[in-house]
Amino acid sequence: MTARPLEARRLQAVVDIARTLMSGTVERPRVAARAVRAVADVIGDGCSVWIAAPDDHRLIRAAAAHRDAQAERRLQHGGELVEGTWGADLLWAVVEAGVPAVLGPADIAAHLDTAELASAPWNALSGLGAVAVVPLAGDSTVQGAVIAFRDAGRPTYTDDEVEFLQAVADTTTAAIVAVDRLAYSTAALDDMRRQAEIVDQVSDVIIAWDGEDRIINWNSSAERVYLYSAAEALGCDVQALLATRYISVDGEPVTREQLRAELVRTGVWRGELRQRRADGEEVQLLCSMTATFDAAGQLTGAIAINRDVTQQRREAQLALHDALTGLPNRRFLIDHLEQTLKRCAAGAGLLAVLFLDLDGFKKINDDLGHEAGDEVLRVIAERLWASVRRHDVAARLGGDEFVVVAEQVADKWSAEDLSRRLIASIGEPIVVAGTTVRVTPSIGVTLVDANAARYRQPDELIRTADAAMYAAKRGRCGVSFAA
Repeated sequence: MTARPLEARRLQAVVDIARTLMSGTVERPRVAARAVRAVADVIGDGCSVWIAAPDDHRLIRAAAAHRDAQAERRLQHGGELVEGTWGADLLWAVVEAGVPAVLGPADIAAHLDTAELASAPWNALSGLGAVAVVPLAGDSTVQGAVIAFRDAGRPTYTDDEVEFLQAVADTTTAAIVAVDRLAYSTAALDDMRRQAEIVDQVSDVIIAWDGEDRIINWNSSAERVYLYSAAEALGCDVQALLATRYISVDGEPVTREQLRAELVRTGVWRGELRQRRADGEEVQLLCSMTATFDAAGQLTGAIAINRDVTQQRREAQLALHDALTGLPNRRFLIDHLEQTLKRCAAGAGLLAVLFLDLDGFKKINDDLGHEAGDEVLRVIAERLWASVRRHDVAARLGGDEFVVVAEQVADKWSAEDLSRRLIASIGEPIVVAGTTVRVTPSIGVTLVDANAARYRQPDELIRTADAAMYAAKRGRCGVSFAA
């Protein structure tokens, strides 16, 4: 079996911290010790947790760990934090501001001399290469910070690593809060168990299912998003319940077979989901899925961490699409052309940009009114989508002007064939307001090869195709190519 993916290791580390609550005897030091060990093992090299004493202005080391045993002993027995040192000031600044701090070699060299490096919280005899500090962001009963550091010569912490460090800090805080409540009253046991459901705090939705697709975990956020209670969902087939469609990060559909193969191969899958709620409405979610395996390396199920982005997708749809026809708008088109030019320059094949203007549309507006004109535009939009390939894009610029972007076109004749198909499809009769009308497009075409794609710009491509369209309109030839 291959090594576990980094994402799976990070998720398991956070879950393990939460699981300390399920053991018989739980104290703050044990929670902190599990946290620092997770950080040292997953992102390295060393880590310590500092918690503010409730009675005075002091930060006390709760636990420390390091990949190197000798360095770990220095951290664990490195003395108290000395007020007024740069290290103490840094920790308090993070605690009080509630925001992380990340330092690289230049920052460390500017603020830390050899004497201070040897004292708490660093206790580093051979120097430091990187430091990241995140706050323990809990309720008012817990204040403190988690500090991670790397030995000299090691790289600065990345955004993903700081995000993992913050997840560890948040989980540690939740666990410590639960431990404190239990210490004051046995009646806090139920609340502690709820705190142990740390997945409710880490992500919007967490669902787990076994090797037969039966749901075995359904958190409170899943209840809120899907409108099924845990009692209704547990034991159900996850696919049958949610009618899930899987979409890759590249926007391509993914079958269940492809998904399973990816989980077996890598242990993780990321993408988007289209799922059905209890009321029949569709929701859209970002998904990070981690496989579970038995001791023999056989797939036994999966855990999905989903974030509901339905509202964001709807807002993006409105921002990037024409309200009347639903087609992409100019903003979408410019961004799409920028991407297609990059692919074309990389050797993806000939690119064709078609500019369409509808002949006869103004008369329909004048004779039958704007509502009839709007209906004609909606029909034209549907015909455009039906006539282009799945990877091509049809957009509305405004009025009766449209643009089609076709990638990987074989040659000029293929672009002309596409133009003729569009003319034939759009030119079919349309019944609107009880009247049969026809419109025909004049089309200007700009072709771009790999060499030209390196210096052409989206706006300029649209302008040249527009000029070619006017040549087609003047010549009454239907299609004209830009010189």
